Amino acid sequence: MKLTDDLLIVGIKKDDYACYNQLFMRYYSRLCAFVFNLTQNYSASEDVVQELFIRLWIQRGKLEIKESTSGYLYRASKNAALNYLRAEKSRQKSIQNMPVQEWQIDEDQIEQIEFSVALNKCIEQLPDRSRDVFMKSRFDGLRQQEISDQLGISVKTIKNQIWKSLQFLKACLELHEAFEHGA
Repeated sequence: MKLTDDLLIVGIKKDDYACYNQLFMRYYSRLCAFVFNLTQNYSASEDVVQELFIRLWIQRGKLEIKESTSGYLYRASKNAALNYLRAEKSRQKSIQNMPVQEWQIDEDQIEQIEFSVALNKCIEQLPDRSRDVFMKSRFDGLRQQEISDQLGISVKTIKNQIWKSLQFLKACLELHEAFEHGA
């Protein structure tokens, strides 16, 4: 049975590990992607989010959430990521130029980050050649003729691969959206 975030928090406060595990499974990958966008370090993003959930479990008896659970987790993740960056900055001089600023996170930003993560996952599922053509077209800004010249394949093939890639990505994102909101 799928419980709301608020019910999961109530269960966690009552030492219900199943509620904790369900909350973890619901948010772990999204929070990792969010923290990765801040740290640009996949391993660090996993560590930050895992430590956040460990602290959540350890401090479950004192847990006071005065906003949405989602907002709380994203804010706590942001703060933990910023703490990681501050610590990393003191260890590595190469990160000196990276600004560490406090900023507000709103639902639109969260949705934009989640969409970017979903899009990247869908793009990764494209066949290698189709992905290469799509990336050159949409992200590198190359014209179809330029891609054709670079790859040595016809413009018609380029057009077909771009069209098929767009159809696949549309279906993939619709499936992702249905899974996220219907799961």
